[in-house]
Amino acid sequence: METVQNQTVLITGASSGIGFELARLFARDNYHIIMVAHHVDKLDHAAWQLQSEFSNVRLNTIAIDLSKDDAPSRLFNHVQQQGWQINVLVNNAGFGEYGLFAESNLEKELAMIHLNIIALVHLTKLFLPYLLNQGSGKILQVGSVASFTPTPLQSVYGATKAFILSFSEALQEELKDSPVSVTILCPPATDTNFFNVAGAQNSKIAQGDLATPEEVASTAYKALLAGDKRAVPTFKAKIQVAQSAILPDALNATLMHKQSEETTKPKKSSSKKTSTTTVVSESAALPVTEAPAPVTATRKRSTKSSSVTNLDSAAASVAAIDPTIAATGLTADNLTASNTEAIPTPASKPKRSTKKTQ
Repeated sequence: METVQNQTVLITGASSGIGFELARLFARDNYHIIMVAHHVDKLDHAAWQLQSEFSNVRLNTIAIDLSKDDAPSRLFNHVQQQGWQINVLVNNAGFGEYGLFAESNLEKELAMIHLNIIALVHLTKLFLPYLLNQGSGKILQVGSVASFTPTPLQSVYGATKAFILSFSEALQEELKDSPVSVTILCPPATDTNFFNVAGAQNSKIAQGDLATPEEVASTAYKALLAGDKRAVPTFKAKIQVAQSAILPDALNATLMHKQSEETTKPKKSSSKKTSTTTVVSESAALPVTEAPAPVTATRKRSTKSSSVTNLDSAAASVAAIDPTIAATGLTADNLTASNTEAIPTPASKPKRSTKKTQ
């Protein structure tokens, strides 16, 4: 594949799973990468991993909770103020919730709708006109095989992914004569932290044959650069998509229900997952200026580290680091942090928080 230089990609949900593996592929091809995720520590850890593997990567990281109403606008404004010219937008951030709808967590489901749908639409609305005015660009929208079928026990999650498919296919028609392409990634169940976050780790589907984040990201990356409309990784996923088009929705729902039921088997452990990243609560998050300790002994420590722009932290926290910001009188609502190019690693490490998100 031809190497692309002097181009910039913004990836949401970039600290782990499919998003992180996509970042690795873009780093391999010398893109400037803007990694966006919620938790500072996880994002800082992922940035160090990437810089350890690709020492010359140009990398910026932004910590922000995209489920908040104004978050996409604040993210877009920050990118504009930094003068970063975005060529590729990857809308990957999202999560699920497992269980009977009558008994599931409403607050979590509303947050899911906000992140999976509203944030995706908002970011697309902000960046698409920019890409059109620029004369070129690519957008990757992360859907699911669940986009094609009813998903009992994950009813709201499946509906959000169905929305992404419908929305993105409409954009593809609108943009067919434009220089901007939209690709929809529809992965099958994948070996990421998704099932733990959704509370579905004991479901049959989570215990089954899962795709790897690496193979999903590889398929998505090739399709995106080729300008393909859809990327469906693995033969199993292609069968699922074809089945959903052939069988009646009622039967598809029954089959999906059976796959999603809980099993008494112990959860499989994955030998590929070696991350020991500490997840901190939003209230404890502070800008981080040093990458964490190595996760494995096989990767050489980079001489660089990446600071994290935390657009959700209080202005007072940033002012403590940069007195010039204190003089501006910025509040938490209008704060835009400074450029976060990779900087030399300081001699001493800041103490890491041991708090975990409840």
